[in-house]
Amino acid sequence: MKIATLALAFLAAGAGAAMAQQGPDSRTYNSDDYKPRQRYVCVVPPPRSADQQYPNVCRAPEGRVGGSCRCPNVTGTGTLQLGG
Repeated sequence: MKIATLALAFLAAGAGAAMAQQGPDSRTYNSDDYKPRQRYVCVVPPPRSADQQYPNVCRAPEGRVGGSCRCPNVTGTGTLQLGG
């Protein structure tokens, strides 16, 4: 008899938990939830004397796009751009 009572109590508790999980979603979704953060990169063109075809690019802290910036271990200044 005690086992049957225990089993009934367990089933009732499980049904109550299942009922508590069902219901309207209270979270409000908006378009800002899924927008990735903008990333800024510093683009430093290679010096004319360098035998290099592509610019040096590094991540940079946010700032004014088009402003000057620097990359570590690279000679010269670059331009801040939005990167992907």
